Amino acid sequence: MNFTFLFIIAEYVIVTYAFGLMYKFVGKKLAVYIQRNFGWTGYCVLGSVGVTFHELSHLVTAIIFRHKINEVKLFRPFQSKIDGTLGYVNHSWNSRSIYQKVGNFFIGTAPMFFGAGLMFVLLRIAFPYAFAPVTEIAEIPRALVSAFGGILNYANLFSIWTLILFFVSIFICPYMHMSWADIKGATSGAVVLVLIAAVLSVGSVVIPQNLVVQIQTVMNTFVTYYVFALVMGLIVSVAMAISLYVLSLIRGK
Repeated sequence: MNFTFLFIIAEYVIVTYAFGLMYKFVGKKLAVYIQRNFGWTGYCVLGSVGVTFHELSHLVTAIIFRHKINEVKLFRPFQSKIDGTLGYVNHSWNSRSIYQKVGNFFIGTAPMFFGAGLMFVLLRIAFPYAFAPVTEIAEIPRALVSAFGGILNYANLFSIWTLILFFVSIFICPYMHMSWADIKGATSGAVVLVLIAAVLSVGSVVIPQNLVVQIQTVMNTFVTYYVFALVMGLIVSVAMAISLYVLSLIRGK
């Protein structure tokens, strides 16, 4: 019996929640420092791209998982000055549908998935040599070290792709966090997803071994570079928070 599917899915869920909380913490600090330096208007200008991207990711994923879309506000800068909510997607689902219940996890974590996905696509185009398929879970640390070493070096520091990635990160990464509503909504779906992974792991005994290896390779490769993109985004977010904090000190704000 092969429980690799279960381990990979559990790893993906744990990684998503862990990074979601880290992004949430850094995002709250960033919001404070941006407003100290540039006021509410500056916060809204910077958030116009990131918040819209964040809410669009919720909306697209909700549609994919056939949830009913009740109300959508991709960006509401004027109303948010009163209630602090820059955007939201209100949706509902059929509690008897396993597909829609699993969808809750992916809808709640969509900003991280879409944000990391965008980062990875750009990184993959800019630095294709830094990435390789990952067959086994044990290979993930080596693959991550290789990817970081292939990208974070002096030779790439002043490339045009580094500049593009930096500006994309500034507008997208600070808004890849999970709100408490996202976390609550995602949890019920995560439980069902892990149960499905357990069933697939048990059922893998009847799946041809070569197909199992192919599926594991795809899943391991995805988790590896999902983590990589999240770390890259978090580095940018933390660097922004530190820079804005220092600027606020200099300006006496």
